[in-house]
Amino acid sequence: MRHVVKAFKRLKEQDFRILNAIERGMAHYMYVPVQEVARLSNYSENYVLTKLKFLNSLGLVQRRLGAYPGFILTSRGYDCLALNALVKRGVLAAVTLKPIGVGKESDVFEGLTPSGRRVAVKFHRLGRTSFRKTRRYRAYIGERKHISWLYQARLAAEREYTALTLLFPHGVSVPEPISWNRHVVVTSIIEGIPLYMKPELSDPLEVFYSIIENISRAVIKAEVVHGDLSEYNVIVDSDENITIIDWPQWVSVHHPSANMLLKRDLLVLYRFFRSKYKLKDIGMEDIVKKYGLEEYICW
Repeated sequence: MRHVVKAFKRLKEQDFRILNAIERGMAHYMYVPVQEVARLSNYSENYVLTKLKFLNSLGLVQRRLGAYPGFILTSRGYDCLALNALVKRGVLAAVTLKPIGVGKESDVFEGLTPSGRRVAVKFHRLGRTSFRKTRRYRAYIGERKHISWLYQARLAAEREYTALTLLFPHGVSVPEPISWNRHVVVTSIIEGIPLYMKPELSDPLEVFYSIIENISRAVIKAEVVHGDLSEYNVIVDSDENITIIDWPQWVSVHHPSANMLLKRDLLVLYRFFRSKYKLKDIGMEDIVKKYGLEEYICW
């Protein structure tokens, strides 16, 4: 993020216009020709070439050397476009240089709104893992043949923000959605420790029940199944309150795979608590009945 912020401060409106033109062109080209960048930005080719040289020096675009000179955005360039939109919208005023969380498919930074509110700024990075793997297991990408890392990340962010807007009004313990642009989602900041780090709990069973209660509320009230729930996306704070994060793989309860995914979500957490916190006197069928999930799960 240090390099992104440093570059961001040097950019002018014309630079963002050219970055935006490349972004639009990437929907149709593997590498966007200079002539197309000029057409989309409404600048002359000579002016575009000068600007592209500058943007390339900042690491915001990458040039292809071949039959024709073409350019694509780098992750830094895409970051700058998203940050610029969020700043213009009055959502963000600042962002930290060091992440407060790093995952296989996202980086999370702390940000400040113009009013001084602390927020979480999540950058989706789906291309970081195997590109083919992310296409293979993300149903929401579908059968599209040409899917850039840029589109994957944007779609993941959009889906996550949509899920949060469905869940938060129903009282599901998720981050409060504030805004999103491209591959970036801005939410309330979450304090606590990921469950996989096995925080010391005074009442592990109560924490487990709290997670199940929130899963139930998500399913029954919002008609949303997480789809990838595990100890890695449950945060526990100092008062042992939980927050469920990472929702881009959610599905509707009406999705053909909803039953299977909900069952998997529950079993993953059930096995984790039995293994790590030695919970014995709990049965999954009883839990399903207790929280009203019989209609949504077939054992």
